[in-house]
Amino acid sequence: MDETTDLIAVEIDDALRSMLERFPMPRGVRDADMNQEEIAQALNTTVNTIAKWIKQDAMPVVQHGGNGKAYILRLSHCYAWKKARDAADSQKVQHNKAQINALQAEFLGLDTESPMAGLSARQREEMARADITWSKAQHMRKQLVPLEDVVSVLEAVCTKVREGIEAMPDRLEREMNLSPAQVALVVRVGKDILQSIHDRIDEAELQERDIPDVEVQKQWMI
Repeated sequence: MDETTDLIAVEIDDALRSMLERFPMPRGVRDADMNQEEIAQALNTTVNTIAKWIKQDAMPVVQHGGNGKAYILRLSHCYAWKKARDAADSQKVQHNKAQINALQAEFLGLDTESPMAGLSARQREEMARADITWSKAQHMRKQLVPLEDVVSVLEAVCTKVREGIEAMPDRLEREMNLSPAQVALVVRVGKDILQSIHDRIDEAELQERDIPDVEVQKQWMI
């Protein structure tokens, strides 16, 4: 028997036609005209919910009931309508979550264009914990050195280099019997070296970072 034989002839609008195209019936399921109780069973909900959807949410109806006359609803229509409704609800929930996460990111001072801004507070917490665990592992393997240790060594090296350059004119004057003009030349060369190092650090914008970085830069200030 043709699967459409028992279906009531009904016209559908463009909105319902679009839903039917987006959400066709599952393979192997034949269409049918049903009453509210049957549709409720098919959609795994209650008769009261079906009645509410018909009255408040414009669920498609083939034949309206009343005065002892039962409502007739088409399975494919109700299925497509329910799937479209669920998709719209899911999209709204995802949109709202994204706005909540973006606002929380703003409160935390995160760039709203950053991928981190789209994460939930729980996801950001999990990423932070993973980052800490990774950093600890790298530190134990001697592949990650604390910034304070690097700055401390760099400051000590910078101090030695500066002291050596500044002491160089007097030492060369004593050991090589330089003339005053030659000593002045050595002094000028030493200052040029210190100034070039200072300028290179300045180009790296260390002056805009934390205090330990600034202390390194001060080693080369003339």
